[in-house]
Amino acid sequence: MVRQAFRAQFRSLTGDVVLLGVASAAFVMALSLAVSVPTDFADAPAQVRQEFLAPFGTIMATYGAVLAAIYGSFRYTIDRRNGVVAHRLTLQPRWASFLSRAPVAALGGALVALATVVGGHVALTVSTGGTDVDLAMVAATSVVGAVAGLWGFGVGLVVQQHLLALFVAPVSLGAAMVVAIFWAPGAVWFPLPAILAGAGFDLSNIGIDSAALLEGPLSTAIAVAWTVLILAAGATSFLSRDVT
Repeated sequence: MVRQAFRAQFRSLTGDVVLLGVASAAFVMALSLAVSVPTDFADAPAQVRQEFLAPFGTIMATYGAVLAAIYGSFRYTIDRRNGVVAHRLTLQPRWASFLSRAPVAALGGALVALATVVGGHVALTVSTGGTDVDLAMVAATSVVGAVAGLWGFGVGLVVQQHLLALFVAPVSLGAAMVVAIFWAPGAVWFPLPAILAGAGFDLSNIGIDSAALLEGPLSTAIAVAWTVLILAAGATSFLSRDVT
């Protein structure tokens, strides 16, 4: 039964319009990075170019995380709204449906984040004349996207309402960037900074004072704790509430 639930979920990825739409939005949003590149960038010294491009990895991962959370939320809530969830629960137990949806949300989130990386590199290649592909950064971004996809999935399960979840999922991650303006030491304990720092990204590139940063293992532990918390809340909601 569990195997059937997993097969059904992964098979649905082949025609996942939500994934295509959100990944396309991620790609287009990342293209906007080209606007921030000065017209005389190619003539700048190598060190200046390197310092200018340093934050872009973190920025792309941040974009990817927010959009991956939207995907994780959207994919569940639209299925719930269209009756797909209720129909599948007539064929499989709730716990099997939950377990099969979680890895698909993570995989879709990783793909959305990778679409952001592709869009960002296209933008930088066009505007700077070429940029190296950092495979470690690409892998880290995919991890961020996967975790953010799980976060959005958990939010969708808790909120349930389609349009409301589309608002809550990205805001629950992006709120940390606003908090960081006024209270950087507290912001690093929020989900998004913890996920980014745990994946190895430098938060000082997105405006969080380096003095407030936590050690990598601690950030990873915080990110895991937040993810487990939202998934536990989502599972509790899904296993006990009406989904029709």
